[in-house]
Formats: sequence, structure tokens, C-alpha cells
Amino acid sequence: MSFFRLSLLVVIMNLAPGFAVAAEVAVKVIALFADKALLQVGDKQKIVNKGETFEGVLLQSASGRGAVVVIDGKPTKLNLNQSIAGNFKKPDRSNLRIYPDSHGMYFVDGRINGQTTRFLVDTGATMVTLSGNKARQLNIDFRKGVPETVQTAASLVPAWIVKLDSVRVGGLRVSNVDAFVLAGEHPTEVLLGNSFLKHMQIQKAGSVLELKKRF
Repeated sequence: MSFFRLSLLVVIMNLAPGFAVAAEVAVKVIALFADKALLQVGDKQKIVNKGETFEGVLLQSASGRGAVVVIDGKPTKLNLNQSIAGNFKKPDRSNLRIYPDSHGMYFVDGRINGQTTRFLVDTGATMVTLSGNKARQLNIDFRKGVPETVQTAASLVPAWIVKLDSVRVGGLRVSNVDAFVLAGEHPTEVLLGNSFLKHMQIQKAGSVLELKKRF
């Protein structure tokens, strides 16, 4: 697959409480693909999907013709070899802003028991919910949990209630989280349900979903 290179340099002011030191961080779009880009922020790199935020930089869209990044709520279209400079706040680890994808769904990367996974925020789910296949990938011994049976549109499906040691998204971490594991491959995404979300203050600012841990 062919790829293009462009770079973006942004001056970041560290505005965290108790600090007044300006930090200069290089932000680069190293490679562009259809609906994704390889971003580098400081010394961290990650392939970021459209609609995903990495270290405070949202990738709104990407193609071989360029990318649109959103910094502190302001979208900027970048063509090949084009660069900008500006100021934005370093991400507050006690808050998490999640941007919708093109279908209005809220996906976010996180961890279960220290293992990386991707979540779909679902305020209608009673608990964090995942498939048996995904639970195995995350080394969750769900068959030691409390057995249940779930009626789906097609049939009765075995399920288990388990206790997760930890669930983390961004800088938000909750310990001892109840989860529901359904036998098989559904749901295809890990649902970030209310056994985690009940510990958060949730509000929407426009289309952006903001989570903040309750204290």
C-alpha cells in the first residue's frame, strides 16, 4: 500500500493545575491510509482510526489526499506537506472526551485487566458486556463466574456474570467491575455499560461525549 508523509508541529501549553511550564510537543501524521493515519505525538506513535482521539488529537478524516485533525475542538484540513502551529491543552487525564464516528457511535480504546481492547459506549447496557470469544482473547476465565441464560432473537444463550479486576479508558480507571459474558462471538464490540459508567459524570457538549470520574 502506498502512503504519503506530512508533518504537523504544534506548540502545546501544559495548563494542568499546579504547573505553568510550557511544553513543546511534535505532532506528526507519518502515514496516511483510507480512514486511518499513523500519528506521532511526542515520542508516542499509533495507527489512529477515523473518529478516534490520540493524546488529545482527533483524527476526523483521512485519505491519500490529506487529513482533517481536530485540536481543542477546532478542525483543520491538512494537505501534503502543509503544517500549522497553534496552542491546545494537554489532555486532562481525569476527563475523557469521546467523539462520535460517522455513524454517531462512540468508540474508545481502553483496557480490561491491563489488556488492550476497544469499547463501544452503551448507556443502555446494565454491565460491561463482551462475547465469550473476546473474553478468551483477554484471558478472562469467565466460566468461573455466575452462570446465567440470555434469550436472544434466535435462541437461549449461556452467559456468565464475572468480576473484572479493572477497566480503564483514558485516565479513568475503575476496579472490581461487574461484567456480562455471552457465549459465542456476539456482541462483536465490548460494550462499556453502566457497571463502569455509574462511576462517571456523563454529559454531552454538542456531539462530544464527556466522561469525568465521580469523587
